Amino acid sequence: MIMEEFVRFLHSGILAPIKKWGTRWSLWPVHLVTACCGAELAHAFACGYDGERLGALNYGIARQTNLIIVEGAITRKMARILRMTWEQMPDPKFVIVMGACGLKGGVFWNGYNLVRPSEIVPVDFFIPGCPPTPEALLRAIRQLQEKIRTGTASNSAEFKEVELPKVEKKKVTIPKPIKFKSKATIVVNVPKHVDWDFGRRLCEDIKRSLNPKSVTITAKNRIAVKVDKEDLVRSAKVLKSMGFDHVKSVNVIDVIDEGKFIVEYLLSSYSVKELMPVLVNLFTEVPREDPKVESLCDVFPSADYLEREMHDLFGVIFEGNPWMGKRFLLAPDSPENPLRKDFVIEEEVYVGD
Repeated sequence: MIMEEFVRFLHSGILAPIKKWGTRWSLWPVHLVTACCGAELAHAFACGYDGERLGALNYGIARQTNLIIVEGAITRKMARILRMTWEQMPDPKFVIVMGACGLKGGVFWNGYNLVRPSEIVPVDFFIPGCPPTPEALLRAIRQLQEKIRTGTASNSAEFKEVELPKVEKKKVTIPKPIKFKSKATIVVNVPKHVDWDFGRRLCEDIKRSLNPKSVTITAKNRIAVKVDKEDLVRSAKVLKSMGFDHVKSVNVIDVIDEGKFIVEYLLSSYSVKELMPVLVNLFTEVPREDPKVESLCDVFPSADYLEREMHDLFGVIFEGNPWMGKRFLLAPDSPENPLRKDFVIEEEVYVGD
């Protein structure tokens, strides 16, 4: 009903012809780029197709635009941004969604984090395709201009109905997805023989300083250090004193068949020249039934938001991080711990006669 009100406004009153003419030839889309469809929009408005000649000019400020072009998938977290952008725009305003992701989720159709843009804002036109073509986007803009001019929406292409030849119905065997669980053990510290004398000396220093469960060279400039979870904070402090001054990444690996998570911190150095190329994977194991490990955010402030993400996605509790128990990365209505391997996703349904 909202979109119809906008069109009625353009067609009402003594100034209706001017309002329609002005709006029709001054569509300033804010392009909400979330995925690869942005390349097609850039193509449509580059010198080859020159979308501006149709009376549409891309603009970046929501309060001064009257059209959103949604390019790609909208996640639960991004849905809030889409709605905020739409609400800031002056009336009358319109929405075009391009690409398969915006229609039904595309290749991410059963992802835990996907929503349809039409559930967030009223949509005027959809452009199918993965990717849609620049021509299709320009046709959608022309159709929106026609909707503004005439007051009614219509497709840009009509397809004739064709009666298919009748075939004898046969029993259809519905394929079932093949599922299996790998029994392979996940090993993070696979040794590799490389010509790296500095790395071997560094490993000896780490062994003497930490007394870890294992220290392994996994590639040149790559060292894996396994410790007990009770020894994680002490080990991090020792490595920091050696010159590894920040955390680049925090990862969690769900080893469901062994009932454990592998929690790993990738450490590096900004302050010691010899250590700058080196990445140390400091990792430990925690049980899945009680996934608690002490936080390193007091040792490495850069670990703070990374631990928050892993808490959202896997449910690992980093004790001492003040964000535990709150949502950080995921939208409030997202399912809990969607990257755990026992998280159930929607399956395809096959139908046959």
